[in-house]
This record gives sequence, structure tokens and C-alpha cells, in this order.
Amino acid sequence: MYIYIYIMNGEPDKVSDNETAVYTTYSSTVVSYNASLLETKNVEITDFTSVVTCNLSLTSSVIITAPEVSSTSLLLLQKYSLQDQNIEKTFNYYWDKYPDLFGKIQIVYTDVDSSGNQITRPLRIIINNKNYLNEYYNKGYRLFIGFGSDTLAALLPWFTKVGTQAKGISLNSSASFLNFPKPVYRLQVDDNKNIDSLNSILTNASKIYYIYSELQLTAKDFLSYLESLYPGRIIPYLVKTDSSNLTLENIKNLYKDADNDSVSIMYLNKGTQQSDFVNVFNDSYPMPTPTYDIILTGYPVIKETSKNALINKYNYLANISFSTAVLFREGLNSLKELFSTYVPNALLLINALAINVDITTLPADNSILEFNENNDIKYYTFLNSIYSKNDKGEYYYKTEFYLVYDPIVGRQTFYVNPPL
Repeated sequence: MYIYIYIMNGEPDKVSDNETAVYTTYSSTVVSYNASLLETKNVEITDFTSVVTCNLSLTSSVIITAPEVSSTSLLLLQKYSLQDQNIEKTFNYYWDKYPDLFGKIQIVYTDVDSSGNQITRPLRIIINNKNYLNEYYNKGYRLFIGFGSDTLAALLPWFTKVGTQAKGISLNSSASFLNFPKPVYRLQVDDNKNIDSLNSILTNASKIYYIYSELQLTAKDFLSYLESLYPGRIIPYLVKTDSSNLTLENIKNLYKDADNDSVSIMYLNKGTQQSDFVNVFNDSYPMPTPTYDIILTGYPVIKETSKNALINKYNYLANISFSTAVLFREGLNSLKELFSTYVPNALLLINALAINVDITTLPADNSILEFNENNDIKYYTFLNSIYSKNDKGEYYYKTEFYLVYDPIVGRQTFYVNPPL
């Protein structure tokens, strides 16, 4: 069982059992607590902008601190990855705005050589990751953050070899083939749960077009799962790393047999593939099917010539719950499409692991921060928004529905504006 309490960055008045706890306004955040911490007598929301009054029986306390993490934690990113650029921007936003809450940590770029040149070969990038792990582990670092699925799969033997002292946090690994016990906490929901959340949409589809990145173990694994669920209905289209086969002629040929009941799934996470695909469409050839972008790590850059072609067709799935912190919303509102939704919870987890607190009772800035026996995130809430245009001619993402899996409601779809 979970409850949601509006709590402020600042200590509440000390309370004893069954007293009223009043949290006064500072910089505010909403957090979710495991109900093992608090037995709720009743919760009265008096004002979401100032004070929440809760009658609580306190069985233990939670102290959120900003420990010194700069000499113990390392963030490994790819400088030329759009996803990692958003991760870095989001970390910097919170480090700059809340230096007392979140200590700034060292960043290294794994796709840059010693001369500053870009590295494009995946194996070389993995080797660079391993070299940095060895270097900083020998310097006393024990917490390592980063790692997409393919990189994480290659580095897990290193974590196993060094033993229990080193821990990892992955912000963008979602491969289902990594669903086994490991010393790395994955904040992104695994792909199988992702596609399961869309089951009500895909079940009724006549054809399911799957547009995915080449040279990606995760994307291939995902294709196998789709084919097992919807045999005979999957039409795959592999996109080259440089997007060279994303031409209008090729895409028209791909969709030549699409009908009104067809849908598409996008899993494009290399370079500019995501943006390149949506920008194939134009006023003369609009996106032909409802299309669900499930990469979960960043929005595409849509060209002016493609905007009208995507209206009411392009759907973006984001890791955003309806129970998010003000701290989370501040970052989202400031960075918009450049915001990485996994960073706020990662910051909480970094602090907790740095001082060895019990992470089974962690608060969360977005949804529920709880891990299963494999150290994979246990629950999720996805926000589906559809590309739209309002009466003023402004383009925006309109909230359509939330796909939820949590311990209270199970798996549910909640429509924001359900049809009559």
C-alpha cells in the first residue's frame, strides 16, 4: 500500500504518535512513501501550494540529505548521444538549482578518445566504459551511473568480479534479457512491460509495423517478444544507424498495405533516427497509422514541414506519473523536451546508496521507486500524449491517457478526457 504526501524541503515540526504533522512551505516536493513507514489515520489536503496536514502514526523517520558524492560517484555518458545529452542537461539543472540537496558528480564521456575525437564503434565505447570503471574504482569510486542495455550487458561481469563494494545505476537500460539479479539498479521499465501496457491497443490491430534500430540487441529482443504475442501481424522495418534507408519512397512502400486498423511501434535510439523517421512525413504524405514511440528517453526534433503530417497520429510514451514531485515538474517545465524523466529519482537513489540507507523505503519524485529481486524498477506509470495543434495554430503534445502498474490498482489505463 502507498500513500502520497505533500512534503517540503525543510524539516517538519517534530511530532509524536497520533499528533498532527504540519509541513510548512519551502521549496516543495511531493514524495511517495511505502506504507510500512506510516500508518495513515486520515489525510486532509488543506492547500497544495502551502500546507498539507496529516494525522499520522509515525513508526520510523526518513531523512533526505545531500551527502558528499563527488569523490565516490561517476556518471558515464556518451557526448554525442541525444539521450545522454538530455540526461546531462537534467543533472546539471538540479545540481545548479539545488546544490544543498544534490552533490555534483564527475562526468566522463565514453564515446570520445584521448584527442577529443568521436568514437562510433560500439565495441570501442564498451572498452572505454570498462577502462573508466577500472580507473575510478582504483581511485576509490564505488557508484557508477550510466549504461544502455548493450553496454550494461557487456559490463556486468566487471561488476560481478569486483564484488559487492561497487554498485551501478542504469538510466536507460530496458532490455528484458537483463532481467536477472545484478548489482545494478535499472530505473527504466523493461521492454516487455512496456509493450504489455499497450496490449489493449495492439490486440485489435490488423497489422503492427515495428520500426527499430539496427545493431541493437534490445531492439531485436523486443521484436521476438512482439512476434510471440501477435504472431503473423508484425511487419518489421530495420533502420540503418545513419538513417540512410529512411526515404519517402521506402516508407511509402513499407505502408503500402496499411489499413484503418493498422498501428506502428517506434523503437529508434541511435543517433538522429527518431527525428529522421517522423520527418519523412509531410503534407503530401501524412503519417498513415497511429504510431507509438516507446523509446522513453527523449522527444524527436520535428521539422516545420512535418508538423501537420503528425497531428493526431504520432504518440509519445513518457515515464511521467500523475503523482510527481514539484521538484520533478520544475525540471520538466524548464527543460521541456530536453528533460530526462529518470534523473530526479536517480538523484534520490545516488544519495541513498552513497550513505548506505535502506532503499526499500525511499521516497520518489516520479511514480514509485521500488525495485524487484533483480534490482529492476518494479512499477511504472507511462503518460501517452499525442501530437496536436490547437485553435491558435500552436503545436503541442496533448495528454491522452496514463498506463499504470502499481500495487494498488494493478494494471490499468486511465484516460484524461475519455470519449463520451
